[in-house]
Amino acid sequence: MEYTFENRKHFNIGIQLTEKLLFLSRIDQYISGAHKQGNKQAKLSLQILRAVEQKNTDLLKNFLVAEASMRQDAHKT
Repeated sequence: MEYTFENRKHFNIGIQLTEKLLFLSRIDQYISGAHKQGNKQAKLSLQILRAVEQKNTDLLKNFLVAEASMRQDAHKT
């Protein structure tokens, strides 16, 4: 496979997606810690951050799926 800008772009998006998934796998622990400490503001902020990051993660994942689908369709023609 030839190394192109498109390949590098998908690789970088894949790395971003991985980092977001790792963050999402840990954020509930942070929320729980804020709750245990009675820090309502931190808990709320983390819950909002979780929702935003989940949406961003879903968008990145959908982008990669759409790009892969387009490339598959291009190879069929």
